Amino acid sequence: MMGCLNILSGYSTNSSQKISDGLNILVVNLMPNRVETEQQIVNLVKATNQNINLTFCRMATHQIKHFDPTFTQKYVTTKEVYNQSFDAMIVTGAPVDNLDFQDVDYFNELKELLDWRKTHVSTCIFSCWSAWAAGTIDGALHGHHVKNKIYGVYNTKNITMPHSRFFKVPLDEVNAELVAGNEEIGATVVFNAKYDSYYVTGHLEYATDTLSNEYFRDVHKGLHPKQPVDYFDPELHPTNHWRQSAIKFYQHWLNQPVLTK
Repeated sequence: MMGCLNILSGYSTNSSQKISDGLNILVVNLMPNRVETEQQIVNLVKATNQNINLTFCRMATHQIKHFDPTFTQKYVTTKEVYNQSFDAMIVTGAPVDNLDFQDVDYFNELKELLDWRKTHVSTCIFSCWSAWAAGTIDGALHGHHVKNKIYGVYNTKNITMPHSRFFKVPLDEVNAELVAGNEEIGATVVFNAKYDSYYVTGHLEYATDTLSNEYFRDVHKGLHPKQPVDYFDPELHPTNHWRQSAIKFYQHWLNQPVLTK
């Protein structure tokens, strides 16, 4: 499988080596900090102790501002995977939640990807912005922009995860199974049985210092950001109390009957 990394018992192998039998997962990475996001996903998937083959993918129509040859060599495009099938797919968030959907240059391609996945992918996780976008396209939920960023670590229905977003999905705007959420920050996990898809409005994959880096970046820009909720200790050191929740969620997802039968 082109561009594939094998994640088996805690180590990675290059795709030029023989790939063991395992779950084949397509990762559509929409984040600008692609290398960092890759590592976050690899680390989370490794922690499930599953034998997994990851294929990293990018949108074919998206204009990459900072052209990185190593990135383009490692990644396949959506057009290159449409003749393949995968056990699962992860679509990351993207820092475009202040835009209307139609103003996102790859939104139509995302709709094509979602149509393709109905017949070529068994189960999906959509994260942050892609959860809002995909959930809207699928008719599973409706959300709206918010002026004040939902920012910090929140626990809803015993699922703890970081959030950093300018949108909210009200609980009464969910048209599928509401797994977790509250009135303050809206739905955090929605499950759509029709497409076996999870729409996760936070970032289960975040590393310990991801929100910290974002916060101090904005401080240095003079933006005067509010501190992320329930994240820093009194000395402004980040604390990670979502790791086990993230691993448990992914283990549950990857052990579904649709993947283990």
